[in-house]
Order: sequence, then C-alpha cells, then structure tokens
Amino acid sequence: MKSTKSITVAAKISQDQIDALDKLVTDGVAKTRSAAIQYLISQHMILGSK
Repeated sequence: MKSTKSITVAAKISQDQIDALDKLVTDGVAKTRSAAIQYLISQHMILGSK
C-alpha cells in the first residue's frame, strides 16, 4: 500500500551527497533526487540503525 506523503523537508547537503543521489538516479534506483532520498530513508528504516 502506498503511503500519503504530505510533509516537506528542506536540507542543505554537500556536493558529494548530491553526487550520491544523482548516482542512484543514473543507476535507475530512483527517478528523482527526492525519490532517492525517500529510498535511502526507507532502507535505513528497514535495515535499522545502530
């Protein structure tokens, strides 16, 4: 089931972080930078943090 996304977040990120997001887009993991950020957050939630 797809969840409704209604909260907007803004953050300043480094060029290295932009490059990493762009690589996810280039590799077809995500369609946009925003989708790449959502993907990374979801991965963190699934894999957990320590």
